[in-house]
Amino acid sequence: MLRRAAGVCGVLALITETVGWVAGGLAQSGPYSSAADDTSYLGALTAHNAWVFNQIGDNLTGILVVVVGVAFWLALTPSIVGRIGAGALVLAGIGAFLDGLFRLDCRGSVAGCRNDSWHASAHKMETRFTVVATFAAPLLLAFAFRRLAEWRDVWLPTLLAVPVAIVAGVLFSFVGDGAATRATTTTWFVWLAFVSIRLSRAAMRASPAASAG
Repeated sequence: MLRRAAGVCGVLALITETVGWVAGGLAQSGPYSSAADDTSYLGALTAHNAWVFNQIGDNLTGILVVVVGVAFWLALTPSIVGRIGAGALVLAGIGAFLDGLFRLDCRGSVAGCRNDSWHASAHKMETRFTVVATFAAPLLLAFAFRRLAEWRDVWLPTLLAVPVAIVAGVLFSFVGDGAATRATTTTWFVWLAFVSIRLSRAAMRASPAASAG
């Protein structure tokens, strides 16, 4: 059941992350640039309606990613590389969830903003681990997929998810740092939705076979 639900969770994660950015940005009454400003500023203490980004874009999205990670853990067991990749996916989801709890003090582009509180420091530290887990998950899962006949058809798209996300970020960096972050992250979530749907379909195909057996 969890594996079949993974497809829905993966697609919803892409939607909730996007809604957090778009609705959170529109909710700002002060100067905010989606092209220049980082998404984390949408959840800062000084942000207007910060719950939109924190609870939808971070907390809910993180939970959905964790569900997908657990589903892959179950599906790829006993592959050691597969379980490590799924574990990295779970860590990325936990990191996204914590983003909505450890908030920045203010928007960094504002004069006098220091972001030196304990929760702002925790946010910046947690982000480093989340970024590592986010990029590690597709790479590890790609090598796990390559060894499994059922998943071999998606190992190359999964491997390419990381360089494509990086290239997208570089291209959009000419627009601004905020645009680069959004491009890279959106590319990653598109990949997550893709493999989640693939996992869900595999689980649905296996169910009738198991029932017939």
